[in-house]
Amino acid sequence: MHALSAHLKRKKGNFSLDIEVDFFRGITGVFGPSGAGKTTLMHLLVGLEKPDEGFLQIDDILLVDTVKNINEPARNRKIGYVFQEGRLFPHMTVRKNLLFATKYVPKGKQVIEFAELVNLLELNNLLEKRPKQLSGGEKQRVAIGRALLSSPKLLLMDEPFSSLDVKLRRQIIPYLIKINRKFNIPMLVVSHDLPDLLSLTRELFLLKNGRVLGHGNYLDLIEQENMFDVMRGAGLMNVLQFKVDAHDKENGLSILTNKDASQEISIEREMVSDCCQIGDEINVSLRPEDISLTLERIPNISIRNQLPGTIMKIIEKDNRIYCLVDVGFKLLVSITHASLLKMELTKGKQVWCLFKSMALQTNI
Repeated sequence: MHALSAHLKRKKGNFSLDIEVDFFRGITGVFGPSGAGKTTLMHLLVGLEKPDEGFLQIDDILLVDTVKNINEPARNRKIGYVFQEGRLFPHMTVRKNLLFATKYVPKGKQVIEFAELVNLLELNNLLEKRPKQLSGGEKQRVAIGRALLSSPKLLLMDEPFSSLDVKLRRQIIPYLIKINRKFNIPMLVVSHDLPDLLSLTRELFLLKNGRVLGHGNYLDLIEQENMFDVMRGAGLMNVLQFKVDAHDKENGLSILTNKDASQEISIEREMVSDCCQIGDEINVSLRPEDISLTLERIPNISIRNQLPGTIMKIIEKDNRIYCLVDVGFKLLVSITHASLLKMELTKGKQVWCLFKSMALQTNI
């Protein structure tokens, strides 16, 4: 069953939006260049704007139908919306900001309990503070918590990382992953920063000029040239799912496995040990330019991770070569044109993908 289905049209001056969507449960990243229509789409879904034509349905409940003259007000749609800047009430404490959302939830219909949410988002020490006393990351956690306490069927987040520095972004992303796993609430996250989105999910919804460019798994989308061009300028990234298999305390490493890979990999233990137990599943990010290709396994080298694979596709862009390699899962690798020629790389060729343990970043 789709979490959300919609076909919405909206014209604003010279800009027109015409989008048909079907979102499933999980996290979907909404990505596109400035002016693509990302925020307009969010406003139409939450009820801040009215479509000129179309329908919107969540969990088989019809919220908008211009033919039937149905247009549920925003307060009745059960959609949590986290704005770019948080928009907390400055005169209220964190506790009161959070509890404000529960006013609109009927008695006995509260899906997420206050104490449970406070613990999950680690807000206990902030409850009596006011927004001006909070850091940017703390404000975003409170804003997310307030949206969740409204017991939404869908959570929308519009550029949630734009006002945060890199360190704070890396603090927020694990919370979003935890929320989705624990409460199974579908999430749409808008961002112009592709690496941030890929730290959350591999499921992308691409917009350009008010139209749907593509929707699906990131590594499937980049095989199509028009979508690759849109994403390349924003920074490409591999996001991989692994299971924590063991902690090698003596060598300062953690061992990760993937059911589709022929070999385990290692990561710096400090990246994993504080947040994960053996058996936990984690998302790991790896930049294409941090992977090297060789034609055979190399012994006696400091690079520990070496995965055998087959080149599935070669993409050439401005003297930069991108190889999509099947190592049991798809891995995007960036090399120079000179390396392509020297190694005589072609589709179907057997290669080894090498990357250092310290090149991996965890997203939980």
